[in-house]
Amino acid sequence: MSVVIRPATAADASALAALDASYATGERLLALASTGAPPELDISMRWRDATPRETVYAEYGEDRLRRALAKTDLFLVAEQGRALLGLLMVIVPSWTDAGEITDLVVDRKHRRSGAGRALVEAAAAWGRERSLRALWVEPRAENADAIEFYLALGFRLSGYNDRLHSNTDDAPGQQTIYMYLELA
Repeated sequence: MSVVIRPATAADASALAALDASYATGERLLALASTGAPPELDISMRWRDATPRETVYAEYGEDRLRRALAKTDLFLVAEQGRALLGLLMVIVPSWTDAGEITDLVVDRKHRRSGAGRALVEAAAAWGRERSLRALWVEPRAENADAIEFYLALGFRLSGYNDRLHSNTDDAPGQQTIYMYLELA
């Protein structure tokens, strides 16, 4: 049975809220290093060994999902039969001609089923139809599986932010990695 991608509806909120968004951080992370002094810095990103741990990408309550339907530019779900396997949300900020994948979750037991790839490919097709220049995404440096997933889909590493979420983001693995996929 193949994976079907379609727009999300309010009726999907309950099933989407039940998705398992947990993941194992893995045995490596994309570590940032810099040498020199501002304004002349050399910055590198390298895979480093890490201690695996379990974490949750995000909590999805039904109310949050219903609000997202009204606020996102694109909200897709992946389904197989009657089961919802995952979701993807994109916003297009007014200041750019690129879309941000703000959320991509495939239920843990359905990962590696092709649902994530199908969601991203559908978002890319949607972006091309709207003449967007690119899609970008911001995985955490500790989420090696996500980074490798996006690289396999043609995304490129383009930067990082070590203070995006809090002043403790400079701890190993907490940095946000910027990645983009050219659409034009």
